[in-house]
Amino acid sequence: MPFLRLYFLRHGQTVEYEKFLFNGWRDVDLTDQGREQIDQAVLALKGQPLDAVYSSDLKRALYGGQALAKQLGQELRVEKNFREVNFGLCEGLNFPAIKEKFPNLASDILRPDGGEFSFPGGESAPAFRSRIQSALQALREKHPGGAVALVCHAGVCRAILAEALGLTNTQMWTIHQDFACLNVVDFYQSGGHRIRLINGYLGPNGYNQPGPGYDRLTYNPEE
Repeated sequence: MPFLRLYFLRHGQTVEYEKFLFNGWRDVDLTDQGREQIDQAVLALKGQPLDAVYSSDLKRALYGGQALAKQLGQELRVEKNFREVNFGLCEGLNFPAIKEKFPNLASDILRPDGGEFSFPGGESAPAFRSRIQSALQALREKHPGGAVALVCHAGVCRAILAEALGLTNTQMWTIHQDFACLNVVDFYQSGGHRIRLINGYLGPNGYNQPGPGYDRLTYNPEE
């Protein structure tokens, strides 16, 4: 049965990553380690028979898209609709700052039955999910079969996985995505899905810290 295999990656480590900022549409740069993480991802994927490479138009995703497309001798296809969530007035803030400035929003984000909240001046969770659904559907119509790579953002990866897993808007936010992690999903023309990989490791520096990702097993109350 014909299907599209989508390889979708989160961008590499960003500047001030240790502050846990809500970057959203802020056009922040990668760190040196972030570029190294994506360079390793490119090496891991260069042997795959990719028909096209897409990325968000934000430079933290563009770096990986351009590197992978160049490696494959292809032209990068830039799609603005694969941007991260628009956090509006919360852009550039971390959660403690959001809690101080928008206490009701902070409470809604943490509620187990949340997922329908809106970021002031930005997007609601349903609006973001709808945007990614539309962008994904357009990509699938262009590529009903074969293999395609997409370099994007944590929220975008979560939204795509939520479609494949049948998750609600609330459940979508429970999927962790490391810097430069790889996800792989097969999308069948019949409408079915097969999830092959979630938050895959492309090390040795594919995660926030050097090493094989064991730091993800260590409790960090700041994450």
